[in-house]
Amino acid sequence: MAIAIKVKGISKSYDSKKDAVKNISFNVKEGEVIGVLGESGSGKSTLLRLLAGLEDADKGAITISNEVITGPIGNLVPGYDFIRMVYQNFKLQRFKTIRDNVASEIYFLEEDERNKRVDELLELCLLTSKVDSFPHELSGGQQQRVAIALALSMEPEVVLMDEPFSNLDSPMKMIIRQDVISILRNAGVTVLMVSHDHADAMSVADRIMIIENGELVQIDTPQKLYNHPKSEYIANFLGPTNYIKSKGKRKPISIRPEKIKISSNGNHEGVVMETYFQGMHYHNYVKSDSFDQNILLYSESELVIGEKLKFDI
Repeated sequence: MAIAIKVKGISKSYDSKKDAVKNISFNVKEGEVIGVLGESGSGKSTLLRLLAGLEDADKGAITISNEVITGPIGNLVPGYDFIRMVYQNFKLQRFKTIRDNVASEIYFLEEDERNKRVDELLELCLLTSKVDSFPHELSGGQQQRVAIALALSMEPEVVLMDEPFSNLDSPMKMIIRQDVISILRNAGVTVLMVSHDHADAMSVADRIMIIENGELVQIDTPQKLYNHPKSEYIANFLGPTNYIKSKGKRKPISIRPEKIKISSNGNHEGVVMETYFQGMHYHNYVKSDSFDQNILLYSESELVIGEKLKFDI
């Protein structure tokens, strides 16, 4: 599979004290979905703007679809037709119908060609029943699909998404992000999706890159990142973890709570210090002489504070 995006050693700073993005390099294959995760202020959105050609890098090079990407310095009108951005603010025209919103993006096409393209996009984005509706009459998920239709109207090769699901309610988030990524995969585009919520990327991305203080600290499949994080920052960012050190050992290890099983014949002993109901299971913090700090483990039934138990890892 061909490489769609090549990034080599890019850096960007807005003042002399700190790099917003520092010496980042990576490649993305055609049709790949990449999640970009990191804390607020870690440099995720700056990276996206560099890729979109909305900012100029201080150092390094970006190539997308064999074209060198530059920002405002090299372009009178920043940005590229084959690269589209999708923001958390859907930017729909409130007084136009959904059909007219999409049609306005490709106003320069002949009417017959424009109408055909609009019909294709509305069908692809599951919006054929909403063509005459106005944005305020749609749910958040439907508005998100309209935003995707707008992004795909120019038949881009790359779609960059900046916190696309952050304004959706949690109950609908899981369904909507699966729908949206499925639409983009069917369209055959390459996707980079920025988020501060690990669940957004873990569920839909082929690979995830973790950004810390402007640096790319790890990029890999969701499974490998979750099970084999390179640092405590990465381990904690992808979900609850025990980053602990055994008594008598120097190097701490990352142990996910689900890897710790309560067993009457367990090799470790502990005392329940805290317990919290979390719906599908309980979160329990256990003090054990085997480790240098309390550990988190899950249980299906409620445990009692002060209760002694045995467990295996």
